[in-house]
Amino acid sequence: MTQRNRLLWAGFMAILAAGLGFAIRGGIFADWSREFGFSATELGQIGGAGFTGFCFGILVGGFLADKIGYGKLVLAAFTLHILSAFVTCGATEGMPRDLAYNYLLWGMFIFAYANGTLEAVANPLVATLFPENRTHYLNILHASWPAGLVLGGLAGALLGTPDGWSWKAQLSLYLVPTLVYGCMFYGQTFPKSEAASQGLSIGEMCKDVGLLGGAVICGLVSLFLHDHLHLNAAIAYGVGCLGLVWIGVVTKGSIGRPLLFVLFLSHALIGAVELGTDGWIQNITGNILTPTLGKVLFVMASLVMFSLRFCADFIERRIGLSPLGILFASCVVAT
Repeated sequence: MTQRNRLLWAGFMAILAAGLGFAIRGGIFADWSREFGFSATELGQIGGAGFTGFCFGILVGGFLADKIGYGKLVLAAFTLHILSAFVTCGATEGMPRDLAYNYLLWGMFIFAYANGTLEAVANPLVATLFPENRTHYLNILHASWPAGLVLGGLAGALLGTPDGWSWKAQLSLYLVPTLVYGCMFYGQTFPKSEAASQGLSIGEMCKDVGLLGGAVICGLVSLFLHDHLHLNAAIAYGVGCLGLVWIGVVTKGSIGRPLLFVLFLSHALIGAVELGTDGWIQNITGNILTPTLGKVLFVMASLVMFSLRFCADFIERRIGLSPLGILFASCVVAT
């Protein structure tokens, strides 16, 4: 196996680990409710930490990737994935309810932060490794997410029965692909990103983001500080404003590209619809049907996503639809 193919499949396994852990987590909310007496709101807050951490992992990793290199970020993500298992499994039956809540919430945050860090690595890494056919190989890379959802959903359906595995044993399954991607990345030489190769500064790299994109980022940071860390609103939004001022300084007042700003907002909405819904969908359909059938339906939907991502290159070349054409057609069918 050539080095670039090994790095591609290591990235595939890394994102598969993220999808596997995400799917299993969505299937064990009922276990947490029974064991600790959490309300649906509290479960949603724990699940929400699993999205917030993902967001911050991408933001921080994206800023650091060109400066410290991909290898250090992969090591950080691998360490955080292992740490997350210990923190999450620290919640034990019989402990004070608030303490169990904090174990689960921060365990999910750490897990998701590791996932976001790997996303910040894998996307530019694959784009750098395969400049001649980026779209095709990025589609292969991101087919790993629904592949993880399929495996996690199957694990929940087969092992999450009353006589099956505990929720801790189920959740720990994501450590298997974690160890695999750790071994695959170990000892590899990582290429420099295009921005690093050109010697661009942080300010030059962020000019396209500018104040418009920075406002979205800083707004999210402020909401996190206020809603999750419970800081005073003035302090939370003050930090966000200082962050926006810093972006303005390093980019020399660049407004940013309006299209990128639109993509920021669009992607935030897509993430909320996809991840927020997927986090609950096994429980929703499980209540309508049966818990096992809810997981089976989740697996079937994830298989559709997996298949289409692998077939996107074929659709583009043989049918003649561009990536935007595929996106538009998918939106029409979904609507």
